Amino acid sequence: MNSTLRTIGLIARREFVTRVRTRVFTIGTAIVLVGITAYLAFQILVLSKQTQTANENVAFVGEVTSLASPFTAAAKTLDYKIVRKPVANEADGRTQVQKGTLDALISGSATSPHVLVRDHFPAGLQAVLQALARQQALNSQLTAAGLNPATVNAGLATAVVTVDTIKGTAAQRTEEVIAGFVVAVLLYVALLTYGTLIAQGVVEEKANRIVEILLSTVRPSQLLIGKIVGIGLIGLFQLSIVGVYAIVVASLTHVFTVPTVAIGLVLAGILWFVLGFFFYAVLFAAAGSLVSRNEEVQGTVLPITVLAIISYFVAIGVVTPMFTGAPMTSTGILLAMIPPISPVIMPTGMATGDIAPWQWLLAIVLTLLTSAGATLLAARIYANSVLRIGARVKLREALAGPR
Repeated sequence: MNSTLRTIGLIARREFVTRVRTRVFTIGTAIVLVGITAYLAFQILVLSKQTQTANENVAFVGEVTSLASPFTAAAKTLDYKIVRKPVANEADGRTQVQKGTLDALISGSATSPHVLVRDHFPAGLQAVLQALARQQALNSQLTAAGLNPATVNAGLATAVVTVDTIKGTAAQRTEEVIAGFVVAVLLYVALLTYGTLIAQGVVEEKANRIVEILLSTVRPSQLLIGKIVGIGLIGLFQLSIVGVYAIVVASLTHVFTVPTVAIGLVLAGILWFVLGFFFYAVLFAAAGSLVSRNEEVQGTVLPITVLAIISYFVAIGVVTPMFTGAPMTSTGILLAMIPPISPVIMPTGMATGDIAPWQWLLAIVLTLLTSAGATLLAARIYANSVLRIGARVKLREALAGPR
C-alpha cells in the first residue's frame, strides 16, 4: 500500500513540477488575475455612479422657508444634495426655473407648500416635503388643543418598525448570486481546460512511446491516478491563487461587502473543483487513451465535453432567475444533486443558502460514488488501450480487454 502511494506521489509530483513551470500556466494565471482586476474596477466605477449624490438647486419663498432645513436634512438620506439658491421674490424664482438655473421653487405656507418645477420633481423629495407639511399641520393642531408638540412627537418617535433578515439584504443576496455564478464559470472553464490537458498528455505519452517505459515499472492504474492527481493539483494551485487574490482585492476595494461569504465561496469552489475534476478527469484520461494522435483528441473527448457544456447551460438556467432575488427552485436543487451538474450549480446554492447542508452533503456523497464508478470504468479502458498504438481503439474493445 505504501509503495503504491509512493509511486502515485512520484508520478503526481512529476506532472505538477513539469507543468507548473510552463509559460502556459504563468500566462494563464496572469490573464485570470488581470480579468478579476478589470471586473472589480468596473464594479467600482458602477458603484461610484450609483452612489453619486444628485444636486437639486432649490429656492424657498415665504412662510415655507421654515421647512428648508429639515427638508435639506431629510433629502440627504435619499442621496439628494439640496443647494439653496437665493431669489428676490416669487416672480424672480419663476424666471430662474424657466431658464433652468433653478430646479424647483417652493412657496406658500408651511402646511400647504407649492412647488414649481420646469419638468420634473423627484417623487422621493415630494414625499419628504409632504411629510414635513403634514407634521407642521399636526403641530398646529396640537398647539390649538393645548398640547405640547415636542412631547407628543417624542412619544411617537418610540413607535418604530424593526426588520430582521434571515438571508441578508437584497443587495447582499445579489452579491452572493453573482459571486457564486462567477465561481461556477471558473470551475466550468477549469474542468474543461485541465480535463483536455489530461487527455492530451495521455496521447503525447503514447505518441512518444514514453508510456511504454513508464508502464514497465508502474501499473496502469498508478500511472492514471498519478497523472490525474498531479494535473489536479496544478488546477487547485491556480484556483487557490485566484481565490486568495480575489478575496484580498475585493475586501480592500469594498466591492464585496461580506468577506465571510467570499471565503466560504472560495472554499466551496475548491471543494467542488476537487470533486468535479476527479469525475471528469478520469473520463478525459480514458478517452485520451483510445487514440494515438493529438488531432484525434477533440473527437474522442467530444461526448465528455458535451456533458460539461450541458451542465453549464443547465446551471445558467437555474441561476439566471436568482439575479432578480428569486430563490433557487426545487427543480434547480434537484438538478444540483446530479453529479455531472453539481460542480457548476452547488457553489451558488451554497452561497445563497438555498441548498440545505444535508442536500449538499448528499450531493458530495453521490459525486464520490459516481466518481468511484467512473474511475473503475476509466481504469479498465486506460489499461486495455494505452499501449495500443496506431488506429483508434473502439470503446467496446477497450472495455472487453485483450482476447
